[in-house]
Amino acid sequence: MSKNSFSSKRTFTSSGKTLEIFDITGLEGAATLPFSLKILLENLLRHEDGANITADQIKALANWDPT
Repeated sequence: MSKNSFSSKRTFTSSGKTLEIFDITGLEGAATLPFSLKILLENLLRHEDGANITADQIKALANWDPT
């Protein structure tokens, strides 16, 4: 279960099923990430537990700079 430190957890209903996503659009820097890193970022948000995956690690990926 995610700590949801960035309040990114969203739910929506599709075909009668309630689904859960973690929206990366609220994280600064996420919009400019390559698609592959956006997928990894969403996964980190989903599995953030404060021990194995921390908010600082999520921020570091969101602010990744290839230069």
